[in-house]
Amino acid sequence: MLPDRARRFNLLPSRKHPEMKCCFFLSAVLLPLLFAAYSSEAGESSVTVGAFAQQVHVPFAAAAGAAPDGVLAIAYTPEGGAYAGTAQGLARFSEGKWQRMGIAGAGPVAVMAGCEQGVYFSAQGRLMRVHEGVVENLGDVSKLEITAMATEGDGARLWIGTAAGLYHYAKGRLAPEKALNALIQGAGPVRGVAVRGEEVAAAMSTGLYVGRGGNWDLVLPGGEGERWAPQDVRGVAYDAAGRLWFACPQGVGCRETSGWTLYTGATGLPYNDFTCVRAGADGSVWLGTPKGAIRFVAGTWEFRESQRWLVHNEVRDIAVTPEGHAWFATAGGISCIESRPMTLAEKAAFYEEEIDRYHKRTPYGYVVNASLERPGDKGTASAPATDNDGQYTGLYAGAECLAYGATRDPRFKERATAAFEALAYLSEVTQGGAHGAPKGFIARSIAPADGPDPNAQDTPERDREKQQGDKLWKAIAPRWPVSADGKWYWKSDASSDELDGHYFAYGLYYDLVAETEEEKERCREVVRRVTKHLLRHDYRLVDHDGAPTRWARFSPEDLNEDPDWWAERGLNSLSMLTYLSVAHHVTGEAKYRKAYMKLVETHHYALNGMVMPKHQAGPGSFVQFDDKMAFMNFYHLLRYETDPELLRMYQTAIYHYWGIEKYELNPFFNFVYAACCLGKVRTDQWGDLDLRPAWPWLEQGVDTLKRFPLDLVAWPVLNSHRIDLAPLPDHVREPGLSEGTGFRNNGLVIPIDERQGLSWSEDVWRLDGAGDGTRLRDGAPYLLAYYMGRYHGFIKE
Repeated sequence: MLPDRARRFNLLPSRKHPEMKCCFFLSAVLLPLLFAAYSSEAGESSVTVGAFAQQVHVPFAAAAGAAPDGVLAIAYTPEGGAYAGTAQGLARFSEGKWQRMGIAGAGPVAVMAGCEQGVYFSAQGRLMRVHEGVVENLGDVSKLEITAMATEGDGARLWIGTAAGLYHYAKGRLAPEKALNALIQGAGPVRGVAVRGEEVAAAMSTGLYVGRGGNWDLVLPGGEGERWAPQDVRGVAYDAAGRLWFACPQGVGCRETSGWTLYTGATGLPYNDFTCVRAGADGSVWLGTPKGAIRFVAGTWEFRESQRWLVHNEVRDIAVTPEGHAWFATAGGISCIESRPMTLAEKAAFYEEEIDRYHKRTPYGYVVNASLERPGDKGTASAPATDNDGQYTGLYAGAECLAYGATRDPRFKERATAAFEALAYLSEVTQGGAHGAPKGFIARSIAPADGPDPNAQDTPERDREKQQGDKLWKAIAPRWPVSADGKWYWKSDASSDELDGHYFAYGLYYDLVAETEEEKERCREVVRRVTKHLLRHDYRLVDHDGAPTRWARFSPEDLNEDPDWWAERGLNSLSMLTYLSVAHHVTGEAKYRKAYMKLVETHHYALNGMVMPKHQAGPGSFVQFDDKMAFMNFYHLLRYETDPELLRMYQTAIYHYWGIEKYELNPFFNFVYAACCLGKVRTDQWGDLDLRPAWPWLEQGVDTLKRFPLDLVAWPVLNSHRIDLAPLPDHVREPGLSEGTGFRNNGLVIPIDERQGLSWSEDVWRLDGAGDGTRLRDGAPYLLAYYMGRYHGFIKE
């Protein structure tokens, strides 16, 4: 016989809800069995994070008068810094800019090699060197079609690859490398050459050749049952540890003392059409391609493309400095990816400053993405009104509350309070005027009444067009009423997204920031106002026209009876329970708990949220902003719940939900789950289950925060050509929605610094992203995840 608690929370099937037979079977039989899939040990619950190497792109569209597409080669020397070979001659980076060097008669410089004593290059049929600012003419090489150069140390010996073979230059004498040239029998050109002590490696179309003491061999790398016969080898390099690297269309090989390691897309190599290979003193190896640059460091592959990282994706040459900075000669100019020491706290301060400067709109300070008049030019930024000012600002408010809770720095309290008041005003601006809404209704956004009328764009005609693709789309006029004081347009038809953002901020503000009774009562006032509206209108937001909005519907009639709302049933049930839970927690008034328990016991909202918070078909299920909303709600719902049976149900929900989301490398999701479940044990008739996240949640979360790019401009991003990816299966999404999606061969999504999606609501499974550089994202997603990690003690600095 089933226990009374099953009847209490309406876990039993009923005639009114026959679909609950399936729900009961899932919750009582299948879900406990699925727990067996998560049995590995959890990792550490906190980590101390010091300074790390933050990559920063510094672009140079042209070098010293050269056309952007005229940059052909680049080299670095400790003596003189960075040099660029261009169609117009040699250029040098000095005093923060590229300057053309006045070398008489110098023409195109396409091949270079740097050393301690300067830089070698060829121009107009001459071999030349710049040493201590003096240009030396080393001899006539007009009969050689030079394709590559390499030297090391003081540059006493220079190796020169040509279309006909390999040569070496030393003490004023140029001589062919006879043994190799005889071996290849004119099968040039030499595409790359590298030297390490007495050993020299050459990359050629016929393979990889290694010589020592005048003896040369064709190398067939391999081991452990795998061996390559490389063809079309594009580049070679020796790294700081003396390991030999080569690159060819088959993949990348690395020779260590223990043998060869061969990398392909199956083992993480992002792409395999190479233009060059260069190694840095920091142990990194860079590979150029026509579609971006690849970096290998500490066992990890990184892909750098788009204007976030390069002025042009066609990489012609690379030079790496001893500090780990990488210079790139590209078809669109010169880029430098600097490696700057930075802490997570310093990164947060950077985003805070950017938000204050570019992303706050109106005197209330709503935080939104900015628009740029010119691509990438933040000096032209403006912050427009959006559909989701309330949610975006709610997330920012939550981040500032957590920051204050973690640091007690009064600056964070000031920001959090301002953001809370901005949210509060959205439920005040809607009152009165010619089209006043019922008390407690929240606006999506506001816009100055002395500016352009947004109703000129949001017209009834537009509503009718929307209804062609969405039969539930709401037509309302005006969509932007004017406030009672005549100062603001306010946007109607608010959604569940907005409410989720509001209540997420309400709970955190009350718990962490509201310290005086006056501050607490102000929070209670706002929470009461909005929550009473929902109770008065049968758990719906009712607009100025007296009808519910398109998306903010949470009533049992909508969620449990209307087939048009089945997909929203789980998430909207969680949302409404969260709103009531926050209201009860903040105000202490029993009526909110009473309404909460009625939804649980009579209308099975807890079960709705446990079984199916969102329609899921596995990792990658669409849409991602629903996932963010779910975890925003879980955060308060689990931490405020005191009933052990309800808590068990919510733990079941988040346990399985996070089991799907963990592949997205999302620190906000990871930290919400850990905050709710770390150290908890779920007990029922099936036994005890340790809810600790059995996954490297902390390591991956911190890595995403480190990788979060400083350049938040929405540049176009291309990943679909990569060879380390697998497509998302068709069954995961509705027909057509899987096209253009995928994940890495290790089962994880593309890292955050290699994709366009940067917020916790964007589709991180989408490989390519359109963009023209005229949208500037805000850094609030970073702040939210980082300060949640700080507040809960997961991250220590």
